[in-house]
Amino acid sequence: MSHTTEASRTGPAISLSEIDFSRLETVERAVEIRCATGDRWTADWRGTPVSAVVDRGAVPPETTHLTFETADGYRACLDVHTALDGVLAVAMDGEPLDAAERPRLVCPGIEGIRTVKGVSAVVPASLSRDGDPEELEALGIGESGGEKTAE
Repeated sequence: MSHTTEASRTGPAISLSEIDFSRLETVERAVEIRCATGDRWTADWRGTPVSAVVDRGAVPPETTHLTFETADGYRACLDVHTALDGVLAVAMDGEPLDAAERPRLVCPGIEGIRTVKGVSAVVPASLSRDGDPEELEALGIGESGGEKTAE
């Protein structure tokens, strides 16, 4: 059975290198990380709320998902409500994260593999109602900005 996901970028990518994080709100939140192995652990993460970063960009109301990308092309796509509850963390349990891991996306309720390390951009997108966010990740919607379809 073939499944089609229609996705389109709804606004420009928000480049984190262009944001002065020192001017944004900083929070500390306890977030549980769930690994694929079944292990779970909770840490106190300090950083900037995703909502504060999104407020700095032009994110249209039709945006249903946010894709978090790294410089090497890794990406994770989250529905906008889950993503806005997240933190772009720079420290864990009071200790700074390694430079290559900063900032790290952490959100309550997502799998460990989706806690993206070294986020470089946040890309707003619209996904069809029956669309699969994992297919959106594979499409690389942040790269071209055009409408894409996967079968």
